[in-house]
Amino acid sequence: MNRKIFVFLVIISLCFTTITAQENIISVFEKSYTEKNLKVCLKKGLKKLSINLNEEVPEENLRIINFILKNTYEINIHKMRGEEENQVYTKQTGEEAVFDKDGNLVTNAWNQGSYNYGKYEMPIQKFELDIWPWLVWGNTREDPTTFEERFYYYIMDLDRGIQEYIFLENKNELEKVKYSDLEETDKLVYQFFNYLLFNKSYKLDLSEQNIKKYKKNADNYWKYLSQLMELSGYKQ
Repeated sequence: MNRKIFVFLVIISLCFTTITAQENIISVFEKSYTEKNLKVCLKKGLKKLSINLNEEVPEENLRIINFILKNTYEINIHKMRGEEENQVYTKQTGEEAVFDKDGNLVTNAWNQGSYNYGKYEMPIQKFELDIWPWLVWGNTREDPTTFEERFYYYIMDLDRGIQEYIFLENKNELEKVKYSDLEETDKLVYQFFNYLLFNKSYKLDLSEQNIKKYKKNADNYWKYLSQLMELSGYKQ
């Protein structure tokens, strides 16, 4: 399958409304902006989602999560509220600049660039330092977007990281991660993504058998991704 078409089909298909009947990622975290301690916020939320924090995340899942996050770039999260033609530029030192379709610097509170404290080479720490604060509190004090909006666009970026893993030829070279060596906050982040990417309720997963199906037909991959969206609180 042509990869560009594969990406296009997936992004076009992302059209959801919100599920409110049961606890999900959105319902648990949508009002978390009142929490000043982000670690406490994440831990409370995971417990509300009935995640057993005493159960270790499988080593294979740790390696996959690490790779996916390392290939999840801040692109769509700067294209919210219809500004789909924005372009993001990032310096090695962390600063971002976002330009609109006419080449003008984007300065609105929801899509403007920000200073990134984390590095893509250290994806868990980057999520803790840059992404999680943004998901909970927004870009600035004036940011009018909700957790629901922000998480939706983050999943669109996460989707690209997942695809990088699907098309990775040699998965034996994934960086090893040992759960017992992790700091508590790092463990919480891995628990969060283990819940989202490898949920036991999924009928389709990231096994090699299913990955072959995803490569063959984008509709099969869409079925996997739609599980993430529904678990998050969105419904087609």
